[in-house]
Amino acid sequence: MKLVFLHSSDIHGFIFPTDYQKQNAYSAPFGLTRLSSIIKQQRNKYGAENVIVTDSGDCLQGSPLAAYVHESNNDANLKAFAAYYNQINYDARCLGNHDFNFGLSFLKKYLTYSKAPFLNSNILAKKNDLPAFGQNYIIINKNGIKVGIIGITTQRVPFWEAADHVAGLKFMSAFKQVKQITAFLRPKVDVLAVLYHGGFEADPHTGTRKEPHTGENEGYRILHEIPGIDVMLTGHQHRRLSLVERKTAIVQPGYRGEAIGKIVLDFDQQKKKIITMSTELIDARDYEPDGKINDSSLSLEQQAQKWLDQPIAYLDEPALILNADEARIKGSPFINLLQDMQLYFTKADISATALMSETAQGFNKKVSMRDILLNYPFANQLCIVKVTGKELRNIVEYSLKSLTKENGGNIIFDPAYRNQLFNFDLFYPLNYEADIARPLGDRLIKLELNGHPILARKTYRLAVNNYRAMGGGFYPEYNVNKIEKTLDKDYVEMFKEFLTIGHPKVNFSRNYRFS
Repeated sequence: MKLVFLHSSDIHGFIFPTDYQKQNAYSAPFGLTRLSSIIKQQRNKYGAENVIVTDSGDCLQGSPLAAYVHESNNDANLKAFAAYYNQINYDARCLGNHDFNFGLSFLKKYLTYSKAPFLNSNILAKKNDLPAFGQNYIIINKNGIKVGIIGITTQRVPFWEAADHVAGLKFMSAFKQVKQITAFLRPKVDVLAVLYHGGFEADPHTGTRKEPHTGENEGYRILHEIPGIDVMLTGHQHRRLSLVERKTAIVQPGYRGEAIGKIVLDFDQQKKKIITMSTELIDARDYEPDGKINDSSLSLEQQAQKWLDQPIAYLDEPALILNADEARIKGSPFINLLQDMQLYFTKADISATALMSETAQGFNKKVSMRDILLNYPFANQLCIVKVTGKELRNIVEYSLKSLTKENGGNIIFDPAYRNQLFNFDLFYPLNYEADIARPLGDRLIKLELNGHPILARKTYRLAVNNYRAMGGGFYPEYNVNKIEKTLDKDYVEMFKEFLTIGHPKVNFSRNYRFS
């Protein structure tokens, strides 16, 4: 027989095939409705009794629709939003780090509307050390085959979230929990799968290290140090992975519902043994959206579209982004506007931010809620961090590692960092220059503030989002002890206030140069 796993992850609230750049544009090559069509086709092909469907989190935040559901503060809207996912009939799900962005009350209410079993073995309640959401694992019987699934989430959630968003919770190491549960679960099942909102800290095959030892991603260690795992259903990194390594089938299906990870196990039912295994990614763009989901609660989507086009403010001049890479490398009035906003609220010496979206188009003179959410889709908070001049230099140098120089002399982004450019920070109003031909860590040839060189031992106050302030993107020097203050407002609230009350002037100046 064939046992089939179909896996989604990091959908981020993109239910319909749209990126919300325009109203009534529903031809984007991603979204839950397209994934639903894939899953239905695969269930028909193999028989539902032979198919297991899973998701590894980040479902609640990320899309303008998800933002509307939260901002509307309407239980009926949240219930309708949950119903989209319920129509997939998942066999097992786990939470992602962004599912905590809107707080515990919102998350718990969502879970009451959700029908699938949630598996979160390493998110424990401090009061009793039991799983705070759902259960440690599940055993599913498919045609007499016992399939055990362990659910885990990246342990770094508390480092990125406000304290009240993780109050009463304890996040354990994914590796330690999987090792412990595998020891007693493996003898009880024929197939063992790990459902993980996390990825690989090193190349699964070569072991080449991809990131520092923070525990954010522990997939490589799980794969190489815990025997007996047949299937790894991963996420969080927004990567596209499909491979078999160490007799373990591994998938990770990107994000926004761009693909389904598919694993096929050829199984000897009599011996209860796997004969062969294969993996692939099925692209959503090749499937039409599922009409049933499209029609089920279209009113929620229509409400969101109307809300998105509400005008928030008016600028004296447009602050547009014509090309995201060029805006990052050569400077952009929109990035300056974002930096000015961070300084407006913090009164810090320096601001650091990234351009958060590859499809960001900046602001025209009329700014709507759609514009704000498309340009800054993350539910971050703003922090003030104290750093020395030496630490600041290390932070800026770290951001420069994303750049490389072509033979013709053009500055471009290193392909290794192409899908992580939300981690490429720019700094303002620092006046800095970098020679990209120089070795990593020694590229800065100028680093000044208000006409004065940055002093190694002097302390500076830096405005930056809480994800970065807690070390997100694996930046050096940041840690919780350096945070002076975290503002209560999120970025949507701040944009609204800054644009309406702050009456900013669009700034076309350029304060950095790469050569």
